[in-house]
Amino acid sequence: MSETQPPSSGPTPSPGGDPPPPPPGPYYGDPATLPHNSIRANIVAAGVICWAVAAVFVAMRFYTRTVLIRVLSWTDWCILLALVFSAGDLIALIDQVINGSGAHIWDLDPTAHDDAMAWFRATWYGLVMYFMSLLFTKLSILFLYIHIFTFKWARLAGQILMAIVIATHIFMLVATFTACVPLEAYWNFFIPRENVYCHPQTFWWANTGMHMVTDFLIFLLPMPIVWGITLPRRQKFMLFGIFGLGFVVCVISIVRLFELDRNQKRIAPGAPPYDFTYAAADIMYLTSVELNGAIICASCLTLKPLVARFAPRWLGSLGSRGGRAAGEATGNGRGPPTIGSERRRPPPVGGIDGELMREVEGQEPRLGNTWSVETGGYVEIDDTKRVWVDVETGETEKVVDERAGGSSTEEIVQRGGRR
Repeated sequence: MSETQPPSSGPTPSPGGDPPPPPPGPYYGDPATLPHNSIRANIVAAGVICWAVAAVFVAMRFYTRTVLIRVLSWTDWCILLALVFSAGDLIALIDQVINGSGAHIWDLDPTAHDDAMAWFRATWYGLVMYFMSLLFTKLSILFLYIHIFTFKWARLAGQILMAIVIATHIFMLVATFTACVPLEAYWNFFIPRENVYCHPQTFWWANTGMHMVTDFLIFLLPMPIVWGITLPRRQKFMLFGIFGLGFVVCVISIVRLFELDRNQKRIAPGAPPYDFTYAAADIMYLTSVELNGAIICASCLTLKPLVARFAPRWLGSLGSRGGRAAGEATGNGRGPPTIGSERRRPPPVGGIDGELMREVEGQEPRLGNTWSVETGGYVEIDDTKRVWVDVETGETEKVVDERAGGSSTEEIVQRGGRR
């Protein structure tokens, strides 16, 4: 999840003042032998489909959190904002397609300066939307980490990463708003270049490195925690797979970075003629997949209760049978920690009633050196008292009060009262 140039690619004004693209004709070869197809519709379709899939996952996330879990937190609002800014990037993509992307450069009117400036303007505000979407996706993941981790080092690492992510994105946004001084020179070729400053390309590459480092650190952070949990091998691999989804996005970011670098070299001064408006499609595809893929990965971390409610067999060994197996293996009769349910506030020791359950509702379980149940959220009161809540049915909540000496009792409590 990193960025160097406008999300949909293309040359940007340089401090030396590169002129607009050269006119078609002999410069590119004999028009009769050149291709004249267009992939504009493909670009728009890919962008809309990617955003729509991400929107479906965010909708499932909000259904899980509002109907099944009945709690919303900063992690959810951040992912919603990420989706909104991703829609803004989609609008920029469509704007670029309207003004030339996806068509061969020799099929465009070289005198249509307004279209050319509109194209560069769209790459600029698309870049802003790109940064904002990635920022809130990263914040959503980090907020979730901070809430579900009990290890102090993991929570501190999450907080430090969050500060770094915020700082780097603020820096990049400031850099984007000062990409050229005056900013209008970014898209207006008629402003005299001697009166213009634009950031050199090396400036953007340096910042790309920072973003890619934070990307990998964010997705690496939970790995040692999952590795240290006592779980059957299959369950552990499934957890690794869930948290490892983000590395797919990192790979897409790397591929996109190489594509940007290749395009940048092809439009450098002195390079042979290059059909950059048509070639921009590759980067536009990768941008759509990267942005919305990150949103999908962040949402998948919270969907276990939804899957357990409507398709419990999909969970396999992460379901109730696997939980019991893990509990028996450790001698505690309870399953492994779960992810995706909201944290529960530790209730006071004593009678279990509807008022207590209302106190328990609204918090989030934390993943760490604690026990849990196979189908719900959990909290640890202290070393001898633990509470867990069945959140998958949305109807009942189960409480275990384990007192000193090893005795335990169980009660099933309906929301709002005793069964």
